[in-house]
Amino acid sequence: MLELKNIHWSVWGNHILKWVDLKVKKSEAIGIVGPNGCGKTSLLNIINGFNTSSKWKIVFHKQDITWISVEKRASLWIWRVFQSFWIFKWLTLYENLALGFVKDLSFFQKLLPIRFLPDDMNYKIDDILKEVGLYKKRHELAGSLSWWQMRLLEIARLYLQDVDIYLLDEPTAWVSPKLKSKVITLIRKIIDSGKSVIIVEHDFNFISQFVDRLVLMEDGKVILDGKYQDIKDSPEMKEVYLG
Repeated sequence: MLELKNIHWSVWGNHILKWVDLKVKKSEAIGIVGPNGCGKTSLLNIINGFNTSSKWKIVFHKQDITWISVEKRASLWIWRVFQSFWIFKWLTLYENLALGFVKDLSFFQKLLPIRFLPDDMNYKIDDILKEVGLYKKRHELAGSLSWWQMRLLEIARLYLQDVDIYLLDEPTAWVSPKLKSKVITLIRKIIDSGKSVIIVEHDFNFISQFVDRLVLMEDGKVILDGKYQDIKDSPEMKEVYLG
C-alpha cells in the first residue's frame, strides 16, 4: 500500500536518514523504535510530506506521491498526531472534533455554522467524547483541559478521520498511565476498521498491544524490521538501548 524507497535526508551536512526503505501493508500496525535522534520523527515528516526530494520516491496505492502536498496527503490518505498538541485551544471540544469532518462536507454545508453538522456526524462526536470521558466538557474551550485531556481529544479527532494511514508520534505523551487504556481502545478501533498505523513510541508495553511489526532504527538507518517479539528480544535491540 505504502512504499518508501531510498529515503536519504540531511541538513547542513548532517545525515539524519540514510537510505531507508519501508513498506506498509493495508491494515498493518508498525512500531518504529530507537534512541533519541535516530531519525524516527524525520521519517514521519517525509511520509506526510513536510520534507521532499528528488533523491527518493514514495508510492501509495501504486501512485507516486513524492511531490504531493502535505494538505492533499492529509485530506485523502495520511493523518498524523504530533509529539506536541495540535488542537485549537480557543475552540470548544465539540468544534475541535467537528473540524475532522470538514473534508466530508459539501460546499453548501461548509458555509453553515458548525452547529449545523449532519446528525450522523454529531452522533459520532458525542459517542467518541463519551468514550474518552470528555462528553460533559463538549462545549467548554479546549484550552481549559489538562494536558492529558488535550491528548485524548487529539486522539479522538484522529479516530474520526477517514484516511488510510495514521502516523502517531508518541501518542501516549502527556497521557497518565491509567488513561492509556483509552488511547489503546481507539487505536485498536482504527486498526480493526482496516486502516494502517505507524507508531513512534518508547513504551514497549504500550505498542505490544497492537503492533504487528517493529522497525528498529539507529543513526538514521533501519537496523531490523520484523515481528514484534523477534525484534524486541533481539541482541541488536539490547545493544541499541542498553549498550
